[in-house]
Amino acid sequence: MSRRPLTREAGAANWFIALEMPPLPAWEDLTRGLPEGMRRFSPQDRHLTLAFLGPCGAVPAERAWVALAGLRHAPIDATAGAWRAMGPRSRPSAYALTLARGRDPAAALIGDWGGRALIAAGLPPSRRRPLPHITLARPPRRRAASLREPMRQWLRQAPLPAAGFRLDTLALYTWSDERTEHLFRIVAERPVDSPESLVSPSPTAP
Repeated sequence: MSRRPLTREAGAANWFIALEMPPLPAWEDLTRGLPEGMRRFSPQDRHLTLAFLGPCGAVPAERAWVALAGLRHAPIDATAGAWRAMGPRSRPSAYALTLARGRDPAAALIGDWGGRALIAAGLPPSRRRPLPHITLARPPRRRAASLREPMRQWLRQAPLPAAGFRLDTLALYTWSDERTEHLFRIVAERPVDSPESLVSPSPTAP
């Protein structure tokens, strides 16, 4: 299913391919007590990244998306594992939940599908060990270091959701046109187990 045509973004919008995180009412209260200044991810922005393409442009992003067109995988039934600060220790760039159940199949998808997508986009394969996670909050860049200690204290008592969830939709994301409410927008999506349903978007710019 295609949501809207691919267009070449003005500026340096990032692109990535991810599994959509379903909206879960139990997750809405997880980040309500964050330290002041932290930005919560809206339910529509939550996802599990398979391939981060960066500011590659629309055409390479389409190539990455189409490279996965013939692949299928069973939906992943998952549960949250633990909170984790992501990025440099001195100034974490994001705070996320890792997976307990579902970690191994998600990591395998990052390595396999994510690797194929990066190569198709003309990008080098990732050298990092796959770490499936779902980001829930992010500090402003200029306050990442100053918010590190308040977040460290918050993480000591951060709630952990017990309910399971299913990751069953693959999507191509880029930045939202208006980032005050939502950070990202879905350009194309399809069930992870039904490649035949893919409608491949076409860029309007070469």
